Amino acid sequence: MKALLLGTVFGGLAAFLWSSISWGLLGWHEKPLHFFQNEDEVSAVISTHAIQSGVYLLPRGPSQKGMNAEQNKAEQAAVMAKMQKGPIIFAAVRSGGFGSYGQAILRQLLSLMLAAFLLTWLLLQTRGLSYGRRVLFLAVAGLAASVIVDLPNWNWWGFSGSYTAVNLVDFPLTWLIAGLVIARVAKPRVSESSLQTAMDRALAHSEPKSR
Repeated sequence: MKALLLGTVFGGLAAFLWSSISWGLLGWHEKPLHFFQNEDEVSAVISTHAIQSGVYLLPRGPSQKGMNAEQNKAEQAAVMAKMQKGPIIFAAVRSGGFGSYGQAILRQLLSLMLAAFLLTWLLLQTRGLSYGRRVLFLAVAGLAASVIVDLPNWNWWGFSGSYTAVNLVDFPLTWLIAGLVIARVAKPRVSESSLQTAMDRALAHSEPKSR
């Protein structure tokens, strides 16, 4: 429990520190982004037609309500034609604005501590890894998380290749840096059987060989 707690707190703080540098100073997450022309006009249209906060998809999928098989097939064909023509939009809309920046920072810190908790727990399930391999284990876990999330977004929703590539680099880098801390403070406990085996091997090597 002590190792898990230390990995959660210090690993989460290390990840938060790097994320602050990555997003606040490096600016590489913003470079792949594009911006709308006539932003005020676009904002007014969104405010008029997005009646509540949430995730929006354009074009909308077939409703499938009150349709027979033939009507449903025709509706799906119409939606597919719109998707082939474009534009396709997959967007999160906050109708009431951003809210408290301080609360958002706190939520980010807590979410990174939760991630550190899960990764520390995974690390504590391993045995026999050196410090360097424990750090590598966490960096690969960060890469896996990015592959699971970012590649489907690139494939299905049109997230740009450059935006996706930044995340594929930043995620493992975040948990490589945090992993330097987690692997130091959260060392897997050696079981009694493993300790006894190590002692037996040491004694066997120390005994004089019979002639």
